[in-house]
Amino acid sequence: MSDRMWIVLMALCIGVVTDLDVLAYARKGVRRDWVRDTPRNGGWNLPMIIVFLLCLSLFTGLAGDWSASFRVFGWLSVIFLQISLYFLLLALTLPLLRRYFRAETCAILWIVPNYLYMGAFNQALLAHPRWIIPLPIKFIQGVALVWLVGVVSVLGWKILSHLRFRRWLLQGAEKVTDPEVLAAWQGELLQVGEKESEYILVTSPQVTTPMTIGLFSKSVRVVLPRRHYTPEELKLIFRHELVHIGRRDAWSKFFLVFCTALCWFNPLMWLAMKKSSEDLELSCDEAVVVSLNEGERRRYADLILRTAGDGRGFTTCLSASASALRYRLKSIVKPGKKISGALLVGVAFILLFVSFGQISLAYEAGTGESAIYRGMIQEVSLRQVRRDENGRFREELECRDEGDLTDYLTSLPLSEIVDGGDDFYGQTGEQIVLLYDAPEDILSVILWDDYIKVVPFWENRAHYYHVPGGLDWGKLDQLLGEPA
Repeated sequence: MSDRMWIVLMALCIGVVTDLDVLAYARKGVRRDWVRDTPRNGGWNLPMIIVFLLCLSLFTGLAGDWSASFRVFGWLSVIFLQISLYFLLLALTLPLLRRYFRAETCAILWIVPNYLYMGAFNQALLAHPRWIIPLPIKFIQGVALVWLVGVVSVLGWKILSHLRFRRWLLQGAEKVTDPEVLAAWQGELLQVGEKESEYILVTSPQVTTPMTIGLFSKSVRVVLPRRHYTPEELKLIFRHELVHIGRRDAWSKFFLVFCTALCWFNPLMWLAMKKSSEDLELSCDEAVVVSLNEGERRRYADLILRTAGDGRGFTTCLSASASALRYRLKSIVKPGKKISGALLVGVAFILLFVSFGQISLAYEAGTGESAIYRGMIQEVSLRQVRRDENGRFREELECRDEGDLTDYLTSLPLSEIVDGGDDFYGQTGEQIVLLYDAPEDILSVILWDDYIKVVPFWENRAHYYHVPGGLDWGKLDQLLGEPA
């Protein structure tokens, strides 16, 4: 089985599991299985991996090797290109999706790119990227610096804004002691199977709408305004907030803010963040009203209509977006029957997974004389030539004219792939492997498709090059043949 087929089968398996998961929870509302194991959970996966890799590359850079930092930037550029394209298509098709598919499906689609980290770990199975974008090395370095400053600035601003908002929100906050409110809260906790909750219920003079704030379980606060609510209203309020908590919507918002920071100079990403927040609220309404009768749905709509509030940071609140209010009210009062969209989510996941790493950046690396032989043409000698298939030995070859072969390889213009190195790509299909004896150790040169992999054993890392005009396989077949 080829590596490409393995990637497709892996994507199909995970996509099918995701399909069934979304379908299983399609109309359950708020019940005991309230913590849903869907792409909505774990919104910290990709951000934390990226932060870890950035810190690791910075550490190795300070130790004297900035090549790792450059490769991390190349890997991030792949994620940036894919997220930008995905969110652009999703934003353009959103009106159509909202019309025919459940709000839960639309909300999950915004979070699916979080699973790109799975594609990143399987990129080593790719033979090579399909499209190479050549750029000058100075330009890439300049853009990388500006982009990184922007990412840190936007993400830092968003996190600090959230912390300031949380501090302001909880100033003067007091734990709820009203027996009627606590009884309603306990009743909804029991509804989702939580006998004892670590989530703290408080009232605050700063808020005008019920909301939940906090990313970690011990820091979560369900905040109520200092006003009177009927038991029926409290039931709806707590149900709404528990849906947000159970689905970890605060982490989903964090992930979407992170994607916006990653693509900070793209104005469409800021629009996408706004639309995604609306879909999180719409899907929450959908889960709340699924078990309500018509009268309760109208009461819930009236509660949202009478409530206005500020939902800054990674908070979830009952009513924050006035622009989506009309659509929310219509969906609550007359929910209508829509497609679950499980298949759509699975297809989106599969397409993201199998397309990861298909586009890459490259910069001019000179000719083969410097990139392959590293200025040691007179000091290296060809030890072995062989033909491999899918990384396995197939047959040994004879070099009919080592001088012509060396002249051909040294004359090739090469572009080094930014995110290549350390076996970042596998080689599938047929490859020609050249092994040279060099002064320090063995020099390995692998030719396949329009790519060349150079491994100086003494450096303990690989370099991947793209040949812009392509390799002349006819010439190579003339120079290399089976031993007599």
